[in-house]
Order: sequence, then structure tokens, then C-alpha cells
Amino acid sequence: MSDLDERIAALAATARAWRDPEHSARAEAARRTLAHHDLYTAEALAFAVNQAMHAATEASLHRWVGRYEATESTRVAVWAGDPEPLAGWRDVLAVALSGHRAVVRQPETSPFFLPAFFEEVRQHDPSLDVRFEDWETPPEGSDIVLGSGTDEAMDRLEARCDAAGVGAARRRLRGEGLTVAVADGKELADERIGLAEDALLYAEARRRVRVLWAPEGTSPDPLLDAFSGFRELFPAPPPLDGRLQMPRAFLEAAGTSHAWGPGFLVSRGAPEPQPAGHLRWSEYRGLDEVRTWLGEARVGLVVAAPRVAKRLGWDGPTVVPGDAHRPRLEGTDPFDLLGLG
Repeated sequence: MSDLDERIAALAATARAWRDPEHSARAEAARRTLAHHDLYTAEALAFAVNQAMHAATEASLHRWVGRYEATESTRVAVWAGDPEPLAGWRDVLAVALSGHRAVVRQPETSPFFLPAFFEEVRQHDPSLDVRFEDWETPPEGSDIVLGSGTDEAMDRLEARCDAAGVGAARRRLRGEGLTVAVADGKELADERIGLAEDALLYAEARRRVRVLWAPEGTSPDPLLDAFSGFRELFPAPPPLDGRLQMPRAFLEAAGTSHAWGPGFLVSRGAPEPQPAGHLRWSEYRGLDEVRTWLGEARVGLVVAAPRVAKRLGWDGPTVVPGDAHRPRLEGTDPFDLLGLG
């Protein structure tokens, strides 16, 4: 068995164990996370872990990585700054698979899952070199820096990379690319449920839908019903309703059309991204209007049904409703992302 096969076997074996919600390491990480951050719920954490662990099969990991192995082990500094339960999962997994060494800085919102998971992977393959440290400047000897988080945090990290001598060609920093949904008013029930998941599953995640474009005159009621139904399965974090009281009051005072339910607020207006729990509903007369806006805004991901995506003609990343928080271990070669291929 090659070193790559051993790493894949270790990762897949750990993922299989972690599919059990009662698995001790997983259950303890979930308990600590819920006690640590008040905008997560048990249901949302379970979704994140289940989705990741069921995707990390030996077959899928082999397909994703191919037969790539590092000819020389490189130190990769990973800044995981997204406020979501498994922030950094795909980046750290790519580094670990490749045989490179990772030193990972976890986000304040979720510092428990990945260290617990990779500690267990090391029990199967002690050669795995993934460490978790609280760093601000890339640790000495870092050859590559991967980063994701707020634009402000990425600007700071870029300056620290310069100071540490990590040139632009050896870093991949991803800021707050906006996730936008584009509807045509003909969404089926499962598509509306998918949009609800994409907008509401995680209150603060970078990939959550924050702006939804719909044809002028479209009733939002079917989507609002889907939002309410989603909240029955995935309750809102308790503090979220309190945080939405002020924007609700502002919208009411301004006479702006809006609606709300448990842990969500939808307002009609210009396509401006809103804070946690708040979706902006914007109307278009033609998809060319949306296409022009996409070209001018800092959009990282579009959520649209295939029929809409085809007519929209946007050449950036696009997923179907319900896939914004389900990144696949496929597509772009992970080592293109790392800059190591």
C-alpha cells in the first residue's frame, strides 16, 4: 500500500466512525461547540458533520486526488476564518491527502471539530502532519498560505504574508465573495426548500445566500412558507430573533416591504447583502439586469436551477438550490487550489 493509500484509508476510516452522532470524539466536539458559540444549533452541527463525513469515502477521496503525491513535503499554513462548523475542512483535507504538512489556525466560532477529527486520523496513520495553532503571522517556514474569511482579515493576512516573505504566487486568500440566488418564479417545492437551506442553515456562513433575485411581481409567499417549514426541522439559534428586532423596526419605520418568521427576516429592496438571518429580496425585469449586476458585484457563488443558470449565462461558480453548504470533493483539482500542482 502506498503512502497515499494509507492516508486515504486513515481519513476514510475516521470519517466512517464520525458518521455516528454518538461517537465520543464527535459528540464531545459538538458539545463544546454549542457551549462556545450561540449562533449554532445541534441540528446545524449534525448536518455539517454528516455531510462532510458521508462525502469522505475512499472512492471519493481517490477520485478527488487522483494519484498525486508531493515529491517534497511542503509546509502549508491554513487560516480557516469562515464562521461555519467545519471551517477549513476542504483545505486541510487537501493538504493532508497530498502528504504536505499543515499548520492550521481555526476560527473563533468553531475551534473544536477539526482538531478532534485529525487527532483521530493520526491514530490510524501517525505520519500525518496536521497541527492546530493560534497564529496571526504565517509560522516560520511556511511555503504556502491558504486563507478564507472576511475581507478585512484577508487584507491583514496579506500584509503579514508580505512581512513573512510568502510571495503572492504562494498564497491563496479568499475573502467575502457574496452568495446570490437567482429565481425565475417557477421554483418547485424541493427547489424552494433548497433555497431555504442555503439561506438559513448557518446564520453567519460565507456561503449562505444573502441576496435573492426574483422576477418583478413575483410573490414571495411560497418561499416564505418554505422558510417556515425549514425552521421546523432546523430551529433558529435562540439569539437570532433578538438580533433581528432592530432591522425589523428600521424596516417598519421606513415603510419597507418585509416579512419575518422564526429566526429569519426577508426584505424587499436593492441587492445589498444583509447581516445574519436577513435575506434581501430584489426584483428584476430581465436576466440581463442580473447578469450586469453580477459582473459588477463581488459575487463568489450563484445558486440557481439549471434552467435559470443556462439563461443567465454567468461564467462563475454555480450550484443548484440546496447545494450552497454541500461542497463536493470533486471538480477543481485540490492542488491547483493549494498552488502545489
